[in-house]
Amino acid sequence: MKTRKTLIHPHDTAADERTETLRKCVRSEETCPKGASEAYCGTSEKPLGQRFAGDDVFYQGFPWKIVLASMAILGGAQGVILNTSGITLAAIVRDLGFRAGDLTVFYTILYLVAALCVPFTSRAFFAAAHPRAVIALLGALFALPFAGMSACSQLWHWYAAAAVCGVGYSCMMVSVMTVLNSWFASRKGLVIGVAMSAPGLLGALLAPPYAACVEAFGWRASVAAAGALAFALIVLCGATMFVPSPQLAGRAPWGNAAHDSSAGDKKPRRVPPFVFPLCLITFASLNALFQFYLQLPLLAKTLGYSLASGAVLTSCSMIGNIGGKVLLGAAIDRLGAFRSGTLLALSLLTAFAVFQFLPGVFPALCAASVLFGGSFATGGVLLPQTCLAIWGHADYRPRLSRLTAFNMFAASLSGSVFPYMYDFTGGWAAALCLCMSICAAAAATFALFGRNAREWQGTPRKM
Repeated sequence: MKTRKTLIHPHDTAADERTETLRKCVRSEETCPKGASEAYCGTSEKPLGQRFAGDDVFYQGFPWKIVLASMAILGGAQGVILNTSGITLAAIVRDLGFRAGDLTVFYTILYLVAALCVPFTSRAFFAAAHPRAVIALLGALFALPFAGMSACSQLWHWYAAAAVCGVGYSCMMVSVMTVLNSWFASRKGLVIGVAMSAPGLLGALLAPPYAACVEAFGWRASVAAAGALAFALIVLCGATMFVPSPQLAGRAPWGNAAHDSSAGDKKPRRVPPFVFPLCLITFASLNALFQFYLQLPLLAKTLGYSLASGAVLTSCSMIGNIGGKVLLGAAIDRLGAFRSGTLLALSLLTAFAVFQFLPGVFPALCAASVLFGGSFATGGVLLPQTCLAIWGHADYRPRLSRLTAFNMFAASLSGSVFPYMYDFTGGWAAALCLCMSICAAAAATFALFGRNAREWQGTPRKM
């Protein structure tokens, strides 16, 4: 019978005493007592992947439950409800005779209310004594009004439901991104990318059977079923599996933080005041580009292709949506947030350039649509890691909350900008040139951040 061996630090001569110190510090989060080694308290600077005596008590392997809970929360909110709501609204327009424009105000109200509420709901989540109860309550506020749309009959009913849904949706993105950052000392980008790909994957898998259910049982029964599924994913998983920090689970973050520039960064950085408004403009404009996917069928039609070809372009963008988040997350772990942001902006610039200058080559349009799908990763994957790289652990959370709120506000308005530009100009040239200009400016901004980030951290720049 093999006996499990515990790794002992070569300089450790009092393993039992320090194991007890670790147990007390982790549970009470107290400052290390005088004479206790910092390697056994929360202020450790050693690589978190290295294990010493006593670590087996608290080290529990990869935190799969946190990743799965994050995927369930985002999948229920975006994959089940938001990604299928287009099918629902189309059936409502057909059955009740509402104008499509009047009914799609639902999205505008939802995102506006979410943008207004995110600073308050995110603060409530992180300050609450029972944060899992907060995320469960917000999940109920999001899922139940959507399920209640099965009983709606007048237009204002949908507007009221959208307002309540906006309150529930406001905190989900910020809470998931911040919790994942706290649970992982390394591979943050890849983990967040995988978690953020869940809504696109679930939406792609759920859309065909959901459309079939709408045709077979009607939109009212289908909406109620979708709301119940979202409730189960968000509320049940959030209340049982979504632990906000590893300290509350009595363990350290997963991974080796030796090469993580933000690990252990508890002191505020000397970041110039202009950086935050520059981030505000850059991310709001770059994130708003994802709304162009709604115009891909119309773009294909105006270029002389069939509606089926437009659907192919939309499917290609969804492939880019799912794969782009994972690839961008892996790139952030490998290259850093600033270089990865530059690459993302340049890839989006290439996509819009193909739309503009190669309209007659359909395979090129499909490849450009895949590249364009990477725009969905801007707010969920690139934004939190950029905030962490700029402001560090000490100050990134409030900045992330404010930037996310402004992104939601911009997204609520950007959906109508592209079709209006097409209506007023009679073509897509103006809209595509605007998109290319946004991408070029974003690439230059990320390059600027990368050049000066070391000075903000107090580290001399490499010559």
